[in-house]
Amino acid sequence: MVLFQLPESWEETARIIEQKKNSFLSWADHSSNYLNRYKSIQATSDNVVRVLSFPETSPSGKVDMIKEFDYTHNLVTDDGEIYYAKKGAGETPATNENFLSGRFEMGTTAYTEAETDTFNEFDVSGTSKISGSRQTFSSGYPKTNDTGDADNTGDAVDAVSYAVNYSAASFNDTDIEQGCIHDNASPVSATKLLAVFSFTSFAKTSSDTLKVFVNHSFENQ
Repeated sequence: MVLFQLPESWEETARIIEQKKNSFLSWADHSSNYLNRYKSIQATSDNVVRVLSFPETSPSGKVDMIKEFDYTHNLVTDDGEIYYAKKGAGETPATNENFLSGRFEMGTTAYTEAETDTFNEFDVSGTSKISGSRQTFSSGYPKTNDTGDADNTGDAVDAVSYAVNYSAASFNDTDIEQGCIHDNASPVSATKLLAVFSFTSFAKTSSDTLKVFVNHSFENQ
C-alpha cells in the first residue's frame, strides 16, 4: 500500500483526509475480522521503507514536496549472515564483506532473490543496475534505535538501520524495481551482498528525492 504525507501548507486538505481516514478506521474497527486487513499499512516483515518526495502545487498555489511511502521486505544473503556472525563474535569481516562501510544500489529488473546471490544476480544480464544509484550510507548509518528520522517507520531499539538519501540530481529512472546493499565502490559479478530487496515498480524523476531504509532485527532466532 502506497501512502502519502502532505506538507503543513495543505492543512485544510489534510484535515479532510484525516477525517475520512478516522471514519474509515472506526468502520473497520467494528467490522468483521476479514475486513481488518485493510487497516494493515506496514506489516512486521516489511523492514524496507522507501520514501519518494516529489513537488506538487497545493490548493493555495504553493509548490510543496509530497512524500510517497511504500514498504517491502528484504532477504539477507549467506554472506550477510556470515558478516553478522563475525561481528557478533568480535571478529573482523574480510575486506570484501565489510558492510559497515557499504553502499546502496538500485536496479530496474526484479528477480527472485536467493541467499547465495552476489552482484551477478542483482545486475540481471549486466543491464539492471541504475547509473548514479550507487551511493554510500547516509551520515550516521548504520545505527540502532533510529529515532532521528521519523520517515523510518521500521526502526527499533533491537534493529540496525541502514539508510541512503538520493538527491534530485543523483539519478532518475522510470522503472525502479530492485535494490541491494554491497560493500564495493566498483562491484564485479562476485561482489558480496548484505541484502537484496524488490520494490513495486516506481519512477524517480529529476525533480524527486528518494530515501530508502533497511532495518535488520533478529526475532526469536
